[in-house]
Amino acid sequence: MHERQEKNAMFISFDAVSVSGITVEAMKIAKRLQACGFRSYLDLGYDIKIDKGNFNKPYQHEHDIYRDVFTLVRLDDITSIPDYHPAFLEYAHAALIGQKTPIDEQEKAALLHTIALTARQLADRLIAQWEALAISHVVVENGTLPENIIYTKALYLAIEDYGRRYRLTRFVIWRDHDLMWNSEKKVLKYGPPPYSHAIKPIPSKYITYVTLNHDLKQKLEAWCNHDVHVEVKKNTYDFSDSHERTNVRKQMNIRDNDLLIARTTRIIPQKRLDRDIVLISRLNDLFIRDHNTRRAYLAIAGNEYENPSCYLQLAKLAQELNVLPYVKFVGMLPHVDMRSENDAFCIEDLYHSCDLVSFLTSYDYDSYGNPIGEAISCRRCYITTRYEYYHEVYGRHGFEAPVMPISELQDGPPNDEFIQEVYRFINNKEKMKRVAEKNYALGKRILSNNVMEFLNIS
Repeated sequence: MHERQEKNAMFISFDAVSVSGITVEAMKIAKRLQACGFRSYLDLGYDIKIDKGNFNKPYQHEHDIYRDVFTLVRLDDITSIPDYHPAFLEYAHAALIGQKTPIDEQEKAALLHTIALTARQLADRLIAQWEALAISHVVVENGTLPENIIYTKALYLAIEDYGRRYRLTRFVIWRDHDLMWNSEKKVLKYGPPPYSHAIKPIPSKYITYVTLNHDLKQKLEAWCNHDVHVEVKKNTYDFSDSHERTNVRKQMNIRDNDLLIARTTRIIPQKRLDRDIVLISRLNDLFIRDHNTRRAYLAIAGNEYENPSCYLQLAKLAQELNVLPYVKFVGMLPHVDMRSENDAFCIEDLYHSCDLVSFLTSYDYDSYGNPIGEAISCRRCYITTRYEYYHEVYGRHGFEAPVMPISELQDGPPNDEFIQEVYRFINNKEKMKRVAEKNYALGKRILSNNVMEFLNIS
């Protein structure tokens, strides 16, 4: 076989949702590849990560979201592989990863044997797909997190076989956004350390491993007994200033002089949107105390149906605090690159219209914090908690913002000191303008690198 000369990239997401921070980051790489003459394909992972409820669900509106950048694909007829179905995947995860289903050594041996056979069949399907599409490069997003160890195992088999067959060099970027030690720790979704049945990254001449920060890099390398080297690359943002934006305040019945805080996130308990609602309530109390006619509004851009009970609890809290008219649930908004004709406005329009972007997340859930980078690139100030990775990703570089102090043990509502700091900040427009410009200039220098250099593209 001869080395592949084609320019076709396959992206595989383990996130299993139509749009996420991971697919947004994948799209950024794909757009750069497109400028180099590449065609890019994306598997959204519906048949990989099953807890999102999208297993075997046909792509529909998803095609429209990615129409300008990706051709959406998946492994055809994947359910024809014996044992590759949700019940078996759940059983394997519960027995080996979460360790919620007790099994004896004989059952474990049989389970591992079935996993190996299934992974080999999956690998053969992957190779056939890559050959049919003449794939020259592969990007795996979040493949180490043990959501589906069968698929992870299959990918490693396919990469080694495909790389040998076509005499490739480093043609794979394996990028981990989240890992076991910083994801769902409180509920032990991935079981206790040392995660003995999770599939460790393998030493490979075909794969470049990437994480988003140095702490994840060090822990991943140590978990692999330092058999692999992991690169660190930050997420990247558009600092081009080349797009026209729409002011959407009128659509939300918000006056120009009112304070608008944007929160662009999933509506799930871990994101702690309750903090934003408490903050809005307290800020409005302070406006009233000071006889100020301004009012504070919160626009939440996220899918209300992902976790309906969380959404209902937030609405109830807003009602109890008498701020329901000031909390706007605007639904899940697309990024400008993913916008369709049916979308009234996009995330970037919301950022353009707001005064402040909030990221008051919980301590141990987020390993990066995309909304902060997006705020910086849109010349908007932000507020944040001191979540576990805030200092490494943003704080240590000198980005400036009101920061709510939290820790693993102290992860509650915003305290008076933080609320007063935010209130002083929003009432000092000159300072806000200076901070936004400083952060923008700093971000342009620090948040513009990308993983393209690892793809060996001439």
